[in-house]
Amino acid sequence: MVSRSLASNRRYNSTQKSKMLANGIEYPRSHSLRALFEILSELVEEKEKSMIRSLMDDYLFELGILEDAYITSRYVMREFRKEEAERLMKVVEEVMKSVP
Repeated sequence: MVSRSLASNRRYNSTQKSKMLANGIEYPRSHSLRALFEILSELVEEKEKSMIRSLMDDYLFELGILEDAYITSRYVMREFRKEEAERLMKVVEEVMKSVP
């Protein structure tokens, strides 16, 4: 289950970066979903900006956990419970369908 969660994080990260490139913006070398959200929120219209910021507020904790999962997966062995991974998967799916 952990690998599914990490794969979702990587896929979502790629989606955010592709949206930035489509807007002609070079993105920083970062795996921080929150930092990428901040950049993306500056590139979209006000309605979408409000929606992105709302998602960030709603899922701040989960986005931080996804970032930590990505970083620790490269350097430290950490196991996630099935329930944790399922919750993170739901957040990724919700955010992916909501972001413009």
